[in-house]
Amino acid sequence: MAPSPDLSGLEYEALLTRVFLRAADPAPARERLALRFVQSDPDACVLVDGRSGQTTVLGGAAARSGPADLTFTLRGPGADAFWRGDLNVVAAMQNGTLRIAGPLLRALALAPGLKLVQAAYRAETQAGAGAQ
Repeated sequence: MAPSPDLSGLEYEALLTRVFLRAADPAPARERLALRFVQSDPDACVLVDGRSGQTTVLGGAAARSGPADLTFTLRGPGADAFWRGDLNVVAAMQNGTLRIAGPLLRALALAPGLKLVQAAYRAETQAGAGAQ
């Protein structure tokens, strides 16, 4: 089930915030990184900020305006497949679903945490589907 078409940008930001909080990936805090995730269709933006050593997740204007070490831009329906884990990073970059701005080696170091985030996304979207 693809939630993107059914959610507004604000709802999608709330979903991604729950996903990142549920995943509890320690990498952003351990690496002291701020990661921005920009989604289109629907338009949403979330900033996962670990620069203080504690991870905080921001949405909306704060996510769009805060500094980020890496920015991941996801577009269209392929983004849902990426978040679910049905589309790997290389394929997502090749087909234009995912773009990464910032040091690619730092982005690659975060790859192990992606599995946690994808599992949390699946759990959140399945929970949402069950509630409808």
